[in-house]
Amino acid sequence: HANPLTYVPDNVNSFSNNYKNLFKIAVKYGDIKSMTAIHDWWRYPITAVMTVKGCTHNCIICGGAHKALKLYANRHKPAYRDPKLIVEDIRQLSRFTTSPIFIVGDLNQPGAEYADAVLSGLKKLNLKNQMVLEFFDAANRSYYEKVAAAFENFNFEISPESHDETIRRKCGKLYSNEDMENNIQYALESGCQKFDVFFMIGVAGQAADSVLETVDYCKYLLQKFGTRVVPFIAPLAPFLDPGSIAFENPERYGYKILFHTLEEHRQALTKPSWKYFLNYETKWLSRDQIVDITYEAGKRLNQIKLKYGQIDAQTFQKVDRKIELARTLVQRIDDIMKTSDDGEQKTKLAELKFDLRQDSVDTVCEENEIKWPMLKSGFRYFNIAKAILFE
Repeated sequence: HANPLTYVPDNVNSFSNNYKNLFKIAVKYGDIKSMTAIHDWWRYPITAVMTVKGCTHNCIICGGAHKALKLYANRHKPAYRDPKLIVEDIRQLSRFTTSPIFIVGDLNQPGAEYADAVLSGLKKLNLKNQMVLEFFDAANRSYYEKVAAAFENFNFEISPESHDETIRRKCGKLYSNEDMENNIQYALESGCQKFDVFFMIGVAGQAADSVLETVDYCKYLLQKFGTRVVPFIAPLAPFLDPGSIAFENPERYGYKILFHTLEEHRQALTKPSWKYFLNYETKWLSRDQIVDITYEAGKRLNQIKLKYGQIDAQTFQKVDRKIELARTLVQRIDDIMKTSDDGEQKTKLAELKFDLRQDSVDTVCEENEIKWPMLKSGFRYFNIAKAILFE
């Protein structure tokens, strides 16, 4: 039974980050593990501040796109958090942790005045944390200068999906390579310490040769900007977002949806390889081809990062070995899955269990590549204790 959505708030000002409550609950119940957001959070306690519910953009693979949220969440416009409350959320987080703080949502999305209000408030805090900001669309140079004035340490990330502007437009992103490169330049000249660029495998219009051309574009970015620009390439996995524009209109965008129900998606996640998780194929890439080109692209990008000094030889060798292991495992799993005897499948997959665990983390890049620097200790324990006891 589906109840209609009758309450869709116009703003999210009545909500705030709940890290203080999490600390209190962890102490109260002696259950620290339950508040762990990611597997190594106690070693790397990155936090996030939500600035908006909803989006003005219509990226076709995103379940948070404007049309997607309108369809399944009855949200017809974004709900933005008041700039003063964003500043207060970040002030509170900086009391508890020295780790990076991720500002979720492009501050320019509701307009320059909104971004200015947030940044001018944050400037007064004199933050030492690494701050991470998102980039949804091109901004002018003055925006990056204001970010630099607000933060001692700041980083950006963008997800252009492909180097190919035609493919990018099919994905719903309208900025050009020139726009993106200008913004990277503005950010770096303003003092940005790390600018992550995320490319995707499995998007509409993208064939295998286009994926490898994207890897070549990553090389170009490193040649042009140096190692502060960090390119990544990864598959659209485990799923094309249910509810996204492409999921709901697969034929229009060249997708074939393989799982439709919640149970089908749950069952897929019990399979032994991420290839069997994928809930889609495209007109240009089958599931087998998505897997094959992912490992080839990862291997080539790993070589490029070594050549241009972004990673050391040890990291290169670790990632290269894991990619080769993953390729071998995919073939072995495929051979096992072809057997008709379920009992034999389970026995043979159990024999691969250790190797499968080794393949489950940082296959096409080393996990620390995606992290931002952190001060010696991630937590300000005195302030946490004070908050638990007296606030």
